[in-house]
Amino acid sequence: MVVGLVWDDGGVARDYRPSGLDQGFLIPPDIRDWLDDDHVAWLVIDAVAAMDTSVFHRRRPGRRTATSQAGRRGYNPDRLLALLIYAYAVGERSSRRIEKLCWTDVAFRVLCGNDIPDHTVIARFRQQHDTGFENLFTQVLVLCQRAGMGQFGELALDGTKI
Repeated sequence: MVVGLVWDDGGVARDYRPSGLDQGFLIPPDIRDWLDDDHVAWLVIDAVAAMDTSVFHRRRPGRRTATSQAGRRGYNPDRLLALLIYAYAVGERSSRRIEKLCWTDVAFRVLCGNDIPDHTVIARFRQQHDTGFENLFTQVLVLCQRAGMGQFGELALDGTKI
């Protein structure tokens, strides 16, 4: 059987590019090859690794003990954090839309480690750690300052310090 040849009505074979749905991999099997080395997703992953995220790793509410086996194991908070930071950076706030992008967008899929969270997981993570995000924002500003991404200081408008 020849995959690329298709017969038209006149009995002439037309040569098309082969396309088979039974192909083993449509994208590289190694997740690190899915994005270029200079993609911003890698910067977000490295930034989260450089931050103190211990507040996000505390025992989850609803668990009886730290070693409880009830329910599925939780998602890595650093992965969820990197996913949310990237989503915010590209202007996406909706948990449902972020979940959908994890299925369709390669950068989102890499950020969640190819383990796609449900939109309720994303929303609950955001809700449970709202105070942790405030501290994280300060850490992000410090990282930006160290990287030389802006000038930081006091700004006074009408006597109000910002």
